[in-house]
Amino acid sequence: MATLQTIQKVVFLGLGHSGKSSIKSVVFEGKSPEEVMDYAATINYTRSTKGVLDSAFQIFDCGGQENFISVFVGDQAEFIFSDVIVLIWVVDVSNMDQISTSKFYFDHALKRLNQYSPEAEIYVFFHKNDLIIQNLQKQVIETMEQYFVSPYDNKITYRATSIFNQSIYLAIGEIIRTLMIKSTKAQTVSEAIREFLKQNKELGGVSIYTAEEGLPVFEEGELAEQIIIPANLCLTTNERIGSEFSVTDVFKTTIETNDYIFVFQHLKTTQELLLSGIARKIAPLQYVMVKMEQLATIVKELL
Repeated sequence: MATLQTIQKVVFLGLGHSGKSSIKSVVFEGKSPEEVMDYAATINYTRSTKGVLDSAFQIFDCGGQENFISVFVGDQAEFIFSDVIVLIWVVDVSNMDQISTSKFYFDHALKRLNQYSPEAEIYVFFHKNDLIIQNLQKQVIETMEQYFVSPYDNKITYRATSIFNQSIYLAIGEIIRTLMIKSTKAQTVSEAIREFLKQNKELGGVSIYTAEEGLPVFEEGELAEQIIIPANLCLTTNERIGSEFSVTDVFKTTIETNDYIFVFQHLKTTQELLLSGIARKIAPLQYVMVKMEQLATIVKELL
């Protein structure tokens, strides 16, 4: 079990070439999908530390060649599986020849996880989903979910992912929010946002993203999930608006569609964040901007 001094681990496991390192680089390091297409296989494992608010965790990217993965679930099991808060098993669903081998090591990994970190969350990413013929994707994923069940009665969350669309950000963002539940500061911020939305019903949702990676740390309100695409669009223009960030304490921008108003505000706290809000277009733009400014003040004080 983890101690107060232990930095808990998010562990990526799966067979070689399943896409683990590419996911880590695209999501946590800001690389484009094109930059990671020719990644070499991970030798042994790599680890890096990620901090979000007052939480910190290590990201373990474990090599998937059978000589490495057999060691991870064997002689090195205690080192790999101790103090794990989330295990992410990555399956290349475009390579059906390797599915049974992946399931074999998945079962061994769960055995070790139950031994050393029984409270860990378990996610299975059915990755490279975009390479499956579109009208077969639903059937393939449903079949994979039935196959990748736990022999130890663990609860498993399944997600179909690709680095070429928003699915990987949604999946990793869900995991980040799972980690944030354990943070006192995050709980306080979430409660404040929920209370604000109750009192200002014109706002349909609010999200907060890490400015560097675009990962959703908070999502509150019924429309919050619809913010991620325009928010990532806003974040990808950071280079072009860098001068704005450098000369002002707060950067604001808006995007309007036929139905919604999106407001984005850069928060300069101990960690750079992007505060995003969505309102149905029946609310005046200026009203929404004023309300988002009020919320930004509240959030900054809590962070």
